[in-house]
This record gives sequence, structure tokens and C-alpha cells, in this order.
Amino acid sequence: MRGIYNAAGSMLVNQVRLENISNNLANLNTPGYKRSEVVVGAFPEILLHRIEKNSNGRTNLFLSGIAAENIAVEDIFHVHTGGALRSTDRLLDLALQGEGFFVLETPDGLRFGRDGHFKLNGEGVLVNSQGFPLLGEAGVITIEAGQPMVDREGNVYDNGKRVDRLRLLAFASHDSLFKDGYGLFQAGPGVIPQQAEDTVIFQGFLEESNADLSRQMTDMLKVRRSYEAAQKISQAYDRMLSRAANELGSLR
Repeated sequence: MRGIYNAAGSMLVNQVRLENISNNLANLNTPGYKRSEVVVGAFPEILLHRIEKNSNGRTNLFLSGIAAENIAVEDIFHVHTGGALRSTDRLLDLALQGEGFFVLETPDGLRFGRDGHFKLNGEGVLVNSQGFPLLGEAGVITIEAGQPMVDREGNVYDNGKRVDRLRLLAFASHDSLFKDGYGLFQAGPGVIPQQAEDTVIFQGFLEESNADLSRQMTDMLKVRRSYEAAQKISQAYDRMLSRAANELGSLR
């Protein structure tokens, strides 16, 4: 029975890995998307013993080896390496180079992201694709002339007049960030972000997804083969158990 459990555990893990790869592939063209990776871990190891009887009829235990009972998904983490910059020549497209994140105001609090595809809403406020306002050091950024200019340091100019500077924050560890939908991240409890000092802003560019098509397709093939192998093992054990139940019981 242990063989069936191990095969089933492998199939469940590979199913999660396949879903993760599918999500990465679906976001190949999402600006600022950070790919996720699945970490697989083994259950706690156990000692295997064999039972033998000696000439006096006493039972002795002998260590046979060490084995892990099964495998499982240990964690899913996000890779925060920078993506390539793609020119769009659109004034409201901004790309970051460095460790910083854009800060957006949402109904659930502050969220952080790298998607720099912004627009102006009906009130002239700079917002992202979901309508969440982009924050500067003085609060939401309002553009009246409709032709904003942003320099490499994040200073925002409206018709030549400086109106604000982008609020860009960084984190000591990316492990403290959690996906919150729409390509945005939420900081963990008690996490205090820092001012992003070495981040450079490029106007008229977008940061592309850091998910690589060829790597994701290669990983998908590996996962598929691993899943099929575990499936065949499970089927083999099932046939053995079926044969044992149907034939061994009929022996006389």
C-alpha cells in the first residue's frame, strides 16, 4: 500500500506544479509579473526495521534503512528578479530598475507592485489598470495638463511644474511579501518597508514579466513525464492488489 500512497503523493505535487506553470504562462505578457516556483519537501524520515527470530525463538529487530513516507508541497515562492524593459513611448507607462515597488492605495490598504501601466481617471488622478491611485510622497498624484513628465529620480512634472515625487518602497526580504491579486503584493504583519534609494524610473517603458517561455515549457514537459510515471506506478500496484485479492484467496 505504501507504493500507492507514494505514487498518489507524487501526482498531487505534480498537479500543483502544473497549475503553477500554467499561471506563469498565462502571465507572460503581464507587465511587472514575477514568476512563482514550487518547493517540494519530503515528509519526516522514518527508520525501517526487519523482524527476525533467532534459534531460541526470540524476536529481534534489525535496522534495514531510512525512508521518507511521502512528498508534499512545502512552499510556493515568487522570484523577484527584474524583467526586461520594453519601450512603449507612452508617457503614462513607467518601468522600474532596481529593488523598489510602486505604492498603490486600495480599499484594503497599501499594496505594492511593478506594473507601471498607468492612466488618468476622470478626476486627473494617476491610477493603475484596476483604478487604484498611485501614491507620491505627498499622497495621490493629480495631473491637470495631461502631459506628465517623470525623471529618473521619480520626480513628476505637470506642464513643467514639479507636483510630487513617486513613493517607491523596498523590503529587506521579499519573503515578507504575499501575492494579493492583480499583480500586487501585500506586506506581512509588522513588516516596515524602506525608501528605495537605488531604483531608477524609465518613462515610456514597461517592465516585462520575468517568466521565460522556453523554461516554462521545458518544466511543463518534465512535470508531465513525472506525473505519467507516478500514474503508471499507481496502476501497476492496483493490478497487483487486484490480482492478490482475486487469485490468492482462491488457492487451496
